[in-house]
Amino acid sequence: MPNVLKTLRTLVCYVLCGLVILIPFLLLSAFALFGSRWAFNSLYSIDVAICSICHGTRLESISARSYRLRNDRRYLYQMLFIDLLAQPFDGKEHCKRAYLWERKAISIF
Repeated sequence: MPNVLKTLRTLVCYVLCGLVILIPFLLLSAFALFGSRWAFNSLYSIDVAICSICHGTRLESISARSYRLRNDRRYLYQMLFIDLLAQPFDGKEHCKRAYLWERKAISIF
């Protein structure tokens, strides 16, 4: 039960951070759904910023962090929830693919 509460607390933190930028997020999401690369990159940057604010990470998205820490039940639940939300847009195993992509892309820097 404590893991579920920790997961909910983390997800609430993400939502509260996201509310600060809700209108731009919704507008960017609409453009991203229609294939705008600029909008997708902006949404990804917002995701990385929220993860950085909530966890003090550097250049890591919420999805990639959830997959990387999936051995902790708190992040496993979070990963499953994110995968469920992303499935209509990105298919199965969104968090895993995000983690693998970021690991490869960020190692260049």
